[in-house]
Amino acid sequence: MRSKRLPLGIKNPLKTELPALIALEAIGQPWFCESHRSDLQAIGLVAEILAGEGSEIQHVCRVLLSALEEEEMDVVAMRPRVLTISAWLQKQPNGRVQAAIDRLLGGLTRKAA
Repeated sequence: MRSKRLPLGIKNPLKTELPALIALEAIGQPWFCESHRSDLQAIGLVAEILAGEGSEIQHVCRVLLSALEEEEMDVVAMRPRVLTISAWLQKQPNGRVQAAIDRLLGGLTRKAA
């Protein structure tokens, strides 16, 4: 099955931004679940792959991913990290984002086998 890519420069906020923003709002709420945590991890992992080694965005991703491992998360501390990563991802070319997703999913598939 062939994957469908968006034309270069066009982002779909419903697929790229909204899940992370909903997950951010869910932190500390009774309806917070692991899928929210996964949505936040996804943007952190994809951006970490795309970011240059030692860059500020890579540091923000690592701090976010580390915070997501904690049982209790502070939404006030998480908000600027999530918004920074989300805004940075929106500026990246779709081809690079898709390649990072493919790389991430390829690594996950190999680990599961």
